[in-house]
Amino acid sequence: MAETNDAELTRRHRAASLAMQVLITISLLLVVLAYAGVRLPLESLQLPPAAYGSLWIVILFLGLGAIAFRRWRFNAIRLQDVADLGGPSALVSTLQTTTLLLAALAALIAILGFVLYSVWREPTDMLKAGVVAVAVLLYAYPGRSAWRKVVEASQQPGGLKGAAEPKGTTA
Repeated sequence: MAETNDAELTRRHRAASLAMQVLITISLLLVVLAYAGVRLPLESLQLPPAAYGSLWIVILFLGLGAIAFRRWRFNAIRLQDVADLGGPSALVSTLQTTTLLLAALAALIAILGFVLYSVWREPTDMLKAGVVAVAVLLYAYPGRSAWRKVVEASQQPGGLKGAAEPKGTTA
């Protein structure tokens, strides 16, 4: 990789990693706050009992949606198309953007968990939502060596599309 591409990859990876670390810390802090009894002032908010289950369904879909979103955005053929059209810089930008979007989904899960706790006063709700949020964050956590391998493979003949073929197949 060229020096400028490597510097950009390092810079963007550092930014994405920092965002992920901050959100992991915030998620864990929300769990601690829930067990410490700190709540949002939502006493006047009267939600029907069905809202409790609905919020858990939203959290479930956000967690599963994050997995599906990551798999779609990091599809080898899609990444190779991005690299072909925009070069290594666009590819690294896509890796960073996808990671930050996944981090936003995880943050939303943690916030919804804190809202659940604040309304229904059950700290285990925040614990369960916090576990889901941290799991999404760890699943999406960017590996610099993985990013580097993707950028290097995209510049090789056959690129990532060749790597996407199942092993053991012959043409």
